[in-house]
Amino acid sequence: MAHAARSAICSAAAVQWILPAVVLAFGALVFLPATAIQVPTALNVGDQALTAASCATRDTLWIHHYVAALYVPPRESAVRAVQDPQQPKALHVQILSKTFLPKEMPKKWRQTLERELDGESFSSIRNAWRGLRVGDRVTIAYAPGPGVTLQLNDQVVARSPRHTVVEALLQTWADDEPIPQRLHRVVAKHPCRLS
Repeated sequence: MAHAARSAICSAAAVQWILPAVVLAFGALVFLPATAIQVPTALNVGDQALTAASCATRDTLWIHHYVAALYVPPRESAVRAVQDPQQPKALHVQILSKTFLPKEMPKKWRQTLERELDGESFSSIRNAWRGLRVGDRVTIAYAPGPGVTLQLNDQVVARSPRHTVVEALLQTWADDEPIPQRLHRVVAKHPCRLS
């Protein structure tokens, strides 16, 4: 999977934290979170270049946990493309901090993947989760024909020929909300800005 040279900006909440105790102990110390983190503007899935449709960081106070970007074919509706088995798509996540990353995959994701994948693929993903490090890049990509590929950095961890894996992951992510509405809200709230 090749990455484009250009990048997109993922916004984080611009918040300044002043810690009075630290200021008194160490002088004027102000914690400033990064205001923008870059992700590739495009990813290749099979023979098609996909563009970043939505990207955001997951933050707690000034800690950036990860940055995620959703990629779909250019000029396609992200909401339609993500649900359409005839459209390629990808989700790219980069780990920025392991501060609150659980040692084991959260139960809802573990159960979904265990139900949708064969034992060997599920075991590979579970082992990859346990070995995640700061800076690691996780990419879940789908292309009609080859199906779903999960990569950790540049190494393929698991594959499945079925789009139902994407559908099951979307259903788990949406909880009880209709998938199209949740996708529309998230994509509208977190557009990528080209730098």
